[in-house]
Amino acid sequence: MRGRRERPLVLVVEDDLRYVRQLRADLAVGDFRAVFAGTGSRGLTEAQTDPPDVVLLDLGLPDVEALCVLTRLREVCEAPVVAMTLAGDDEGIARALEAGVDDYLAKPFDLDQLLARLRAVLWRAPAGAWPPFASAGLTVDFAAAEVRVAGRPVAMSASEFRLLRFLARNRDRVFRPAQLVDEVWGPEYAGDRHLARVYVRRVREKIERHPADPRHLVTRPGVGYVLRKHG
Repeated sequence: MRGRRERPLVLVVEDDLRYVRQLRADLAVGDFRAVFAGTGSRGLTEAQTDPPDVVLLDLGLPDVEALCVLTRLREVCEAPVVAMTLAGDDEGIARALEAGVDDYLAKPFDLDQLLARLRAVLWRAPAGAWPPFASAGLTVDFAAAEVRVAGRPVAMSASEFRLLRFLARNRDRVFRPAQLVDEVWGPEYAGDRHLARVYVRRVREKIERHPADPRHLVTRPGVGYVLRKHG
């Protein structure tokens, strides 16, 4: 990947303008950067020019068979690939999975489905695929599993770092406590209503200058928690 980026870059290889418009809007909502290619050959050029963090690949391209594009993508970049195809195309989905796509989306899909798939493949991708989060003196280095405040390293437990890492990867998005428990600790902890609150407090004590009046990890009353990106 070239340089450090604050938002993951999605390469969308799609020729249907209806989905291009939808994806352009949805990816902006999800705080992803995006580049679009209407053909497989153009998609390969884009992948070589600026290697993406994840690829959305339509299986019905007009110029090149999509699975051939997948093979070439594996040669030019390390990004996970999510295939897109019409609902009911079981044969196409099976062929794509056998060829090595990381996940798939059945059209039509909604915003939540799209963002969930992207977050899932990026979460499974190597840590280096995520550039460090940096905001107002707080730095979260995913690859090094390191947190710094005003340039000084901060010691964190594994659970504290997992919580902060999840929020940093989804900065400026509000999560209910139950969502955080499910995403960070797993569904087996779903009944623990206090887990998120306890760990949010612990993380604040380590990253905030004034934990009682936080600047980074903020509470949205009646809604949940959000890690804000400043600047």
